[in-house]
Amino acid sequence: MKRVAIIGPDFTPSGYPPALRIRFFAQHLQEFGWRPTVITVDPKYYEWSVDFESENLLPKGLEIIRTPAFSAGITRKVGIGDIGIRSLWYHWRIIRALCREKKVDLLFIPVPPYLPAVLGRLIYQSFGIPYVIDYIDPWVNDAYKKLPKSQRRLKRTISYMFSLFLEPIVLKKVGHVVGVSKGTTDLVIARYPWLKDSDATEVPYGGEAGDFDYLRKNPRKNQVFNCEDGLLHISYIGACVPDMYPTIRALFSAVRIGKDQSPSVFERLRLHFVGTTYAANAENMHQVVPLAREMELENIVDEHPQRIAYLDALQLLLDSHALLLVGSNRPHYTASKVFQCILARRPLLAVVHEESSVVLILKKTRAGDVVTFNSQDSPEGKIEKIREHLEAILSLPQGYQPPVLWDAFETYTTRSMTAWLAHVFDKVVSRK
Repeated sequence: MKRVAIIGPDFTPSGYPPALRIRFFAQHLQEFGWRPTVITVDPKYYEWSVDFESENLLPKGLEIIRTPAFSAGITRKVGIGDIGIRSLWYHWRIIRALCREKKVDLLFIPVPPYLPAVLGRLIYQSFGIPYVIDYIDPWVNDAYKKLPKSQRRLKRTISYMFSLFLEPIVLKKVGHVVGVSKGTTDLVIARYPWLKDSDATEVPYGGEAGDFDYLRKNPRKNQVFNCEDGLLHISYIGACVPDMYPTIRALFSAVRIGKDQSPSVFERLRLHFVGTTYAANAENMHQVVPLAREMELENIVDEHPQRIAYLDALQLLLDSHALLLVGSNRPHYTASKVFQCILARRPLLAVVHEESSVVLILKKTRAGDVVTFNSQDSPEGKIEKIREHLEAILSLPQGYQPPVLWDAFETYTTRSMTAWLAHVFDKVVSRK
């Protein structure tokens, strides 16, 4: 069996997206001929809260090497908090030792955090071992260039300049590029002339049914709302960035009209937005409540800006009457949370750009209703359609489960995604 070392400073018991993605892959890689070793950080060095119960979701026998990291209390004095930077030296020592012992056939590095990607190039130069970079988010973010100069803070400017300098160095010898969406990998391929379309593969997150099986056997207390209060709770879990505000305003406009036209249907509605910002101290950093106030809906809209633990988020999905997916105006926006929403088996309404992969996923699986918009036809023009779908969802009986085509969903499971990734690994090492 071939061996892959995964460098993931952010890993379980963290519940952030990079940690989940690595766990999903590690759960199934052995089935496809790859034994993973995860090189990560002792969670006591994280600056965010963790959920140690989530370690029960790790596959038995997974080799995990947890290293120290430089203390954030020290590094923040010079403006550095990034866990990828703080752990870089320790991870370099571990991966170098593993390669010297010939215990690695391939290196896999999801980003962010971004700086560990440099280890791929260093290991290749030192040992000839190929590496694959997995883009969860873009490294070079051209949105920086669109910012007014007043918003280009020094730290952000330095980060952007480093990305311009380091990314081409890393990708010059990369074995393959993987990304959560084709839009993400297309941007990378277009930036560097030595990369071809065949050098990149889209591998979305996928859904892990085992996580829901665990939670159904070990339920958690819902910290957001009372499931027994007789109200109809519709939940959205995830960040709400300015690109999404037009969609949220259209949603709230639809609710306003619904309250006027069908008060008996909409009077029991409560909308919950949870984990709406990535900020560390987010308790009062509301993104959605100000928009609700504009529409005089603050009495039915509830926002918890702080991110919640992964298992708490899944419990919230299970306890909701229905779920929301709110898209941005970016055509290639991919809401990885769509897979969790489907596995929760709750009614689902997605309001997304017509080019979002969410549209195809929901149409193929028949797991939810979709309202689409584009650059010419904005969310504002879809208010009546949104209202119609909301009214239909609110009229469904409690506990209703949509008739999902589970055979079609099999393509989107974490097992299927891992099969794609293992195929990439096989292709890369065959060229060695």
